[in-house]
Parts: sequence; structure tokens; C-alpha cells
Amino acid sequence: MDGEHVRLRKLERADLPLLHRWYNDADVMAWARFSPDHMRSLEALEKEYAQELSGEEDERATFVIEDRASGTPIGSCVMRTWDRKHVNTTVGILLEKDRWGQGYGTEAMVLLLRIAFDHQGWHRADLWTLAENERAIRSFEKAGFRLVGVEREATYSDGRYKDVALMEQLKAEWDARTRTP
Repeated sequence: MDGEHVRLRKLERADLPLLHRWYNDADVMAWARFSPDHMRSLEALEKEYAQELSGEEDERATFVIEDRASGTPIGSCVMRTWDRKHVNTTVGILLEKDRWGQGYGTEAMVLLLRIAFDHQGWHRADLWTLAENERAIRSFEKAGFRLVGVEREATYSDGRYKDVALMEQLKAEWDARTRTP
């Protein structure tokens, strides 16, 4: 799916070394997972993504974010479907550090939401991020998410407990933002 500056495409086996690099970058993962257990071997990633790459995974869809101008992969985003009964999906995103603060993440999230709401028919999308990650919260708000709460001291990293912000968006809110009269 193409946006103005980024393209989302399904994860391919050849992308796993990129995921491996991103997942082992402490700065990137501090915001994406905020957990000290971010480091993974390539073999572990291959095992983790085997079902998805073979088309047998139905609880996660991973997309590579490409810079449209160069075709270079610059990050990834994911939809996890924990709750099919209530048609809820949890989304997430990570970007290479040199792309932070330039609008790529916001545009990629909008494309991911287009897939979730317009193509797959989800009723609700949610995400979580560190409450101190103001740049991400602003980006998610630009994509239509709203802050619904903060879980106090819900995660531990860098030697301290940290608050986690929960954000959500309903399909009706998405439709109101994206539909022209």
C-alpha cells in the first residue's frame, strides 16, 4: 500500500536480517518494546516468523515500511489480532533512528490503519507506548489515536519503573476523519 512518502508491504524472508538489526538496536527497541530482553538471534527471528512467512499465521501481520523515493526499508509495523470476537487489533511500529521526527511513522501508521479499518474491517485499533515518548504520542494523535489512559509503573527498564500510555481509535472515528462528504 502506497502513501506519499512511504510504502507498506508484507514481510518477506529476505527482510529478517533487517528485523534482526532493528531488534538488536537498543535505542530503537527502547521505544518499541522498552524491555531489556530486546536482543534476539537471527535464528530465533526465523523461528518466530516462520508461520507468518508461510501464510499460516492468523494472529499477526507484519509489514515492512519502505521509503518510496529510494525503495529502502526504514522500519516495520504490525497488527496483532488478539480479540477476533470483538474485532480489536493491537498495532505497533518501529523506525530506524535516522527517520525519527520526519513524518514517516505517522504516514506508515495511517496506511496500517487503512488496512485495518478499510480492508480488514476491524472495529477498534489500540497501541501502547511509554508515557514519556512524547514524539510518538504526538505522531499517533496525528494518525487519529486518542489517549485513553496511563498504566502507572507498568514496565521496568533502564533501572526504573515507567508509565505506559494506552491509545485507541475506533472505526467510526477513522471514518469521520477519512471520508469526504
